[in-house]
Amino acid sequence: MYPCIHLFVVVCATRSRSRNHLPSLFISPDSVVCHGVAVGQIPSHYFLVQRPMSWSKAREFCQRHYVDLAVLNTEEQYFTLLNATLASKGSFWLGLRRQSILGGWTWVNGEELRYEHWYRWNIQGRCASMESMLAKDEKLLARYCDERHMSVCQGE
Repeated sequence: MYPCIHLFVVVCATRSRSRNHLPSLFISPDSVVCHGVAVGQIPSHYFLVQRPMSWSKAREFCQRHYVDLAVLNTEEQYFTLLNATLASKGSFWLGLRRQSILGGWTWVNGEELRYEHWYRWNIQGRCASMESMLAKDEKLLARYCDERHMSVCQGE
């Protein structure tokens, strides 16, 4: 797991493999940016992974290096992560999916989605991404799970 400082809102990054300089906030294919967000008494850390992958590959990566794809149980967590991803300008897989095109949306921890901020409804999409480049607060988008996007992992 990549280190992250335990403060209210923390932005940190790993060193770029191609550069030998102190860690700072940067976006490149080999960087991982983490945002530590205190939610009540339990800090939750979200890691923005810049490498595009399918939803299932992103989940495997998150489970191998962190805990899982990000679960945003509350609107407060949604908006906190949304603000953290605005500078990244991209599509990020979340730990949100549905088993069938007619089914409800469920987080990877088994909880149901309690709020809806869908940008555009795609009846065929079964995996959800957060679109940081959209102008409105409605940035969830149902996508085909085999599309390749960046992802948000959740750590302890």
